[in-house]
Amino acid sequence: QDTLERPHSHEMRYLCVLVATLAGASAQTTAAAPAAPPDAVAAPKPTPVPTPVPTPEPTPEPTPAPIVPARGQCEALQTLFEKTRGASWQNNTGWMTTHVSCCKWHGITCDAEGFITKIELPFNKLAGVLPDDIGGLARLENLQLDHNSISGTLPRAWDSLAALEYVFLGGTFISGTIPPEYGSLKRMVNWDLGVTSISGTLPESVIGKGGLHYVNVALTQVSGTIPHKFFQNPLDYVNFGRTSLSGTISDAIGKLDQLDHFYMEHTAVSGTLPDSIKGARRLYDLDLEGARLSGTLPPELGEMTRLDYVHFGKCVGISGTIPQTIAGLTRVDYIDLESTKVSGTIPPEMGYLHGIDFLYMEETQISGTIPPQMGKLEQLDILYLDDTKISGTIPKEIGGMNGLDFLYLGGTKISGTIPREIKELELDSLHVGRSELSGTLPPELATLDALDYINFGRTKMTGTLPPELAKLKNLDYLYLDGSLISGTLPEEWNDLEELDILCLNATKISGTLPPKYYKMRRLDFMYIEENALSGTIPPQYGKLEAIDFLSFDNTRLSGTIPPEMGKLDRLKDLDLDFTRISGTIPPELGDCDNFYELDLDSTFLSGTIPDSFAKFDNLFDLEMDHTQISGTLPKVFDKMARLSLLYVHDTPISGTLPHGIGKWDNVEELNFKNTPISGTLPSGFTTLDHLEHFDVSSTRISGVLPRAMGNMNDLKKFMASSSSVSGFLPSELGHIGKLEWLSASYTPISGTLPKKLEQAGDLEHINLHSMQLSGTLPPEWGRLKHLEKLSLYGNKISGSLPIGFLERMRDLKSCELTKATTDALEWNTNHFYCAADVHETFASYPAACVPLQYQICAADYWIAQLAGAAVGTLLVLGLLVFCAKKARDNCIRKRSRCVVMRDVA
Repeated sequence: QDTLERPHSHEMRYLCVLVATLAGASAQTTAAAPAAPPDAVAAPKPTPVPTPVPTPEPTPEPTPAPIVPARGQCEALQTLFEKTRGASWQNNTGWMTTHVSCCKWHGITCDAEGFITKIELPFNKLAGVLPDDIGGLARLENLQLDHNSISGTLPRAWDSLAALEYVFLGGTFISGTIPPEYGSLKRMVNWDLGVTSISGTLPESVIGKGGLHYVNVALTQVSGTIPHKFFQNPLDYVNFGRTSLSGTISDAIGKLDQLDHFYMEHTAVSGTLPDSIKGARRLYDLDLEGARLSGTLPPELGEMTRLDYVHFGKCVGISGTIPQTIAGLTRVDYIDLESTKVSGTIPPEMGYLHGIDFLYMEETQISGTIPPQMGKLEQLDILYLDDTKISGTIPKEIGGMNGLDFLYLGGTKISGTIPREIKELELDSLHVGRSELSGTLPPELATLDALDYINFGRTKMTGTLPPELAKLKNLDYLYLDGSLISGTLPEEWNDLEELDILCLNATKISGTLPPKYYKMRRLDFMYIEENALSGTIPPQYGKLEAIDFLSFDNTRLSGTIPPEMGKLDRLKDLDLDFTRISGTIPPELGDCDNFYELDLDSTFLSGTIPDSFAKFDNLFDLEMDHTQISGTLPKVFDKMARLSLLYVHDTPISGTLPHGIGKWDNVEELNFKNTPISGTLPSGFTTLDHLEHFDVSSTRISGVLPRAMGNMNDLKKFMASSSSVSGFLPSELGHIGKLEWLSASYTPISGTLPKKLEQAGDLEHINLHSMQLSGTLPPEWGRLKHLEKLSLYGNKISGSLPIGFLERMRDLKSCELTKATTDALEWNTNHFYCAADVHETFASYPAACVPLQYQICAADYWIAQLAGAAVGTLLVLGLLVFCAKKARDNCIRKRSRCVVMRDVA
């Protein structure tokens, strides 16, 4: 939803600015045309007829002598033609024609002496490398080969082009670095290498020589710092955007009185924006989006009255408040402060920015209220204030923003109700979700004919769904999720034929699904989850031909899945979990061969899995757990190569695990817990490289744990408790670096505890109690620093607890090592000790006891032995209670931690 809440990306903003600029230019052209005077329809005054004057015959101009190319000029062009596949150029008129002078070839200009001065072949489908021979064109001034498929590097031989002034190679595949030798090109004023694969640093000898006006290396791999001498050029256009250039913006920028475009967006440029920038009074576009700048917005910005485009968005180091001098930007059209640390309130002076069209201040620290003066911004088209600390109410003066198309106030503390003046706007999008707004949906919304996006999700809006919204013929998106909206779904909404997304999750909606909603021909997403919706799924919904996602989970829907749903050939996601849907899965559902996710868990479905599921080639997520679906897993599961998640736990499904399980290359979670599934562990399951969760607990699965499990690098949880898995614990389990949970309790697994398990450093839970394990506790396990639970009771483990074993287990919360009636494990050198001596007994490693939360004192072990010998007598029982209370009181007084002892009588 977050992506859908913002239909206009930042890249689209540039397009919006361009369109607005073109529209403004058109308006200026129209305004420049003289208006017809009021009396234009009056009779015209008589015009005197001029006396004809004989016109002398023009003297014919002499035909200029053809320019003869100087020696070597045509040969250089011939090489260019051959090296760049000239025969395939879009326009090669005259080229390589012997009877036409090369000065007449397409794109070529020569001076009076036959020397080539211009090569202009942009967008001409040149493909190949640049020849060194161009370096022999001594009087070449302009080289324009941009937007072609030219590759290779910049020839070093071009350093001899002493007359060269303009180079346009942008939009090509040129790579390599800029040769420092190009510093000899003293007359160079224009470097355009943008959108190429040029890399390396900017040689100071090239860009710091003092004569450059235009430099563009945007969207290249250029890196390093910007030389300070660069700002000594008489620059008018600079574009370093989206490169790895770093350094700071020099104070000398204030001396660039001809600079009109300055782009440094998404670079590593840091430092502050110098106050001297006010000297660049002709600056028109200032784009610093995503740079690493810090500091505050200089008040001097207000003196730059020609600024049209101001972009500080995503400069996370920019802070401070918006200066009141911003009112001086009378020509500004675009201001972006998104995702900065700008704070304070919106200055009322922003109401004087009468020409502004775009204002982005979302995800900032701006607070306070929306100034009523903002209502004077009649040309404002986009206002983004979402995810700020803005509070108060929406001022009624907002009705003065006649041109407002997009109003985004989501994620703010805006409260109150929607003012009725909103009907004066020309809104396309209204986003107030995740705010404190309350009241009912205003009927005035139905008068906003252009409205295509409404988001009141997660607000305090109440009331019912207004049927009048059916008048919004252009409505595409409607979000009311998480609000207090109640009532039923209006039948009239079936007229919303352009609706694409309907989201009513977690509301108080009740009633039934209107059958006529099938008329929403363009409906793509229908989310009506977590509410009191009841009734059945109308069969007519099989006509929702555009539907991709259909979710009714956590509702009171009942009945069966209509077979007509099989006609939804675009359906990718069907969520019916936690509903009262019953019956069997209709075989027709298999015709939805684009299924990506099918959630049927926690329903009353029964029957078997249809063989038609074989068509689910793209199925990613299948959840049928906690149902009465029975039978076996059909062989068609072997073909579900894209399956990532399969939940069939807590069902009567039986049979064996699919033999083709090893072909599920993308599977991450498999859960067969609490099913009658039997057979042995398929050998192929150890080849599942992406498997993270494998659970066969409480099944009839048998066989031994294969050593190849050590190759399952992504495995995090292996659960096999209460199964028939046998054999030994492979030492290779220690090779699984991501393993977090190992559980095999109540299985006949025997042998010793593998020492190498300590290599699985992410282990949090080891649950191996009630098995046939023997031997001693490996001291190496003390290195399991992240272990939270260790349960080994009910085994034949003997020996002593290694000194310092628990010291490094800082996260340990539960430690179950012994069971009084069976285990032979000794605690240090003492079998028993009274509670008063606990602190002293563990004095050698007191830190080991600190994280233990399940505190049963050691004296309880002693008491358990006494209780076993004298059970049934009131005297022993009274002594037991008294000693236990006394022991616990001593533990509390000494503020010590006690070791866990299990199964005390």
